[in-house]
Parts: sequence; structure tokens; C-alpha cells
Amino acid sequence: MAKKRKIKKSMLFAIGLVLFFIIYFVTFNFASKMEVTKSDPVESENQEEDTRPLINQISTKEKIYLSHKDRESVRVESEYWEKVKVLFSEFSKIRKPGSYDPIYSGHSDDGVRFSTDLNYFRVYTVSKEEYYKVPVETKNELEKLLGESIYLSFDFVKQYKSWKTVEISYNNDVKKVHKWKFDDLSYKMGSKRIVGKVQPEKSKERSKYNFKISIHGEYYDTTIETMGKDYVKITAGSGKEKAQAYYEVHTALYDYLLNDIFELESTKK
Repeated sequence: MAKKRKIKKSMLFAIGLVLFFIIYFVTFNFASKMEVTKSDPVESENQEEDTRPLINQISTKEKIYLSHKDRESVRVESEYWEKVKVLFSEFSKIRKPGSYDPIYSGHSDDGVRFSTDLNYFRVYTVSKEEYYKVPVETKNELEKLLGESIYLSFDFVKQYKSWKTVEISYNNDVKKVHKWKFDDLSYKMGSKRIVGKVQPEKSKERSKYNFKISIHGEYYDTTIETMGKDYVKITAGSGKEKAQAYYEVHTALYDYLLNDIFELESTKK
């Protein structure tokens, strides 16, 4: 009898253990499924597709990068992008043109891309694309704005790896910057924002020292003129192609030119 009781107890213990694990796994799987089901609507909401036209989507982006020839992903100043966006209202949506060879291309920081051959404007993502006709009377303005967006961008100007030669002048004193010093000069260039012409020109008049940096790169020439400590003027191109932009800047560039390149302050007594 004692043996039978022991066997019964062992069997009951084994059966109880099996039932425990069965109940545990059933409960665990049920809870996991409930959790996934609850999280699905949230995930769906977060990943809801933006159904607006792509040209409207790109218009709302704050960070835009533009490429042209060998100039890759230059950050476009917001002031220039605002001017480009104004032209979008003049574009008309069309089917895919028979011939299209883009000159400029660009992208936002979240996957919306665009390109243009100045006759057509394409906006696209990995899953869809839209084409727009650029009016003939808008073509020159679009080309001008896109060109200035790159070649007058502070982000572009300070890309020292594209520099071929650099000269810095103060009055009649001209100093050539050696290539191994290009990075030092570039790191001193820091802009705050694009500004109008009036304040920088007044600052230049009041400043005792002003400097001119002449940068010759592949396919381009750019000059940077200091206008006192707090402003610079960037000039790109020449003649009818000449364009200018004014920036408020950090004073590190001015101080570097004044004290390290020309050592002008050291002559003061």
C-alpha cells in the first residue's frame, strides 16, 4: 500500500508539473499575441504614408542638399530654398517626358529627391515619381537660384578639398596659402546666417582692417571679403554671371587673418 501511495504521489507530481508548463506556455503566448495586437495600430499610425504630391512634400523640408557636376550634396541656405520654392507654383504637372538628362540634383534628409534639366523638374522617392514642366520664362531664374544656392553657399566655400590655390590679401600685401594649411583656414570659417547688404557694408567702412581671400577651384573661382569682424561677402563668377551673398559670421576667421596670417595686431604699441 505504501508503494502504491508513493507511485500515486509521483504520478500526481509529474502530471501537475506538466500541467503547470502547459498553462504557463499557453498564457505566455496569449499575452504576447495581445501585446502585438495592441502595438499594431500605433505602428500603422506612425508609418502612415504621406499622400501629398511629392512637390508639396519637398517644399516642407528644412534641410536640402544640392549637387551639380563634381559638387556633391552642398547644404542649401534656407533663404535660397525659399526663393526656389516660390517658382514651384509656376510649374505644371506632366507625364514622364521622352527625353530627360538632369543637370542639377538634390535631396532632403528623409528620402525625398529631385532633379532638373531646367526644362523639366522631377521629384521622386523609391516608390513613386512626379514630373513638372518648367515655364520658359522661369528657366533662367531657376538656373540662377540653383547655381547661387551652391556656389554662394558657405557650406560649399569651406570645402577645402576642392581648392586648387588660395591667396589672401590685405591692401597690397598678398600671401599665398600652402595646401597643407587649407584645412586650418577652412576650420576658421563659420557662418551664422545670410544677411542683407547694408549692415555688412557699414561694418566694412568702420573696420580698420579688411581682408580678401581668393579661392581658385576646379571649374570655379570664389572670393571672400571680410567686412569687419562679424560679416563677409562671398562673390562667385564674373561679368553677367557674377553673384554675391552676405553672411554674418563667427569672428574666428577675422582673428586668424589679423593675428596669424598678417600679424597686424603685433605691430600695435
